[in-house]
Amino acid sequence: MSGNSSTPMETAGRWRERFPNRNFSDAEIVHLNQRYGNARQLNWKVPAIIALALGLPWLIWSATHHSLPEIRYTLISFESDPTSTTPSIDITYEVKRRNPMVPITCTLVARDIDKNIVGEFADQIPATTTSVSTRKTRVLARSIPVNAAVIRCATT
Repeated sequence: MSGNSSTPMETAGRWRERFPNRNFSDAEIVHLNQRYGNARQLNWKVPAIIALALGLPWLIWSATHHSLPEIRYTLISFESDPTSTTPSIDITYEVKRRNPMVPITCTLVARDIDKNIVGEFADQIPATTTSVSTRKTRVLARSIPVNAAVIRCATT
């Protein structure tokens, strides 16, 4: 900057764009920069690039890791037998696991009309050579069940 005036090409705050042909003194430039901000502040693009460089690999890892769980189970159907003397429900479900050599236990529940759990069964699935297995299991209940679910499957 020169003594008492500035040229239109000097970089200052964004306020400079409103007065392209006006010469400001050093004191005016300091005052206007204090009041309206200086254009030479840290740009938002630098933190965004850093966040992208750190966040994108984590996002890719978490998406691939959590989209392929160790054990995945799917309820296929449930069917109650009204002619049975004991209240029970049959559950058909499928279990997919990455490592079929590991035995797992699935927790199955039967529910009544009010969604109370009236029966529970821990179904043990032994180690096999196939990664997908379909099971049909009967869950005994203390009252008449109307629906069933697979609560969880975990390694034993």
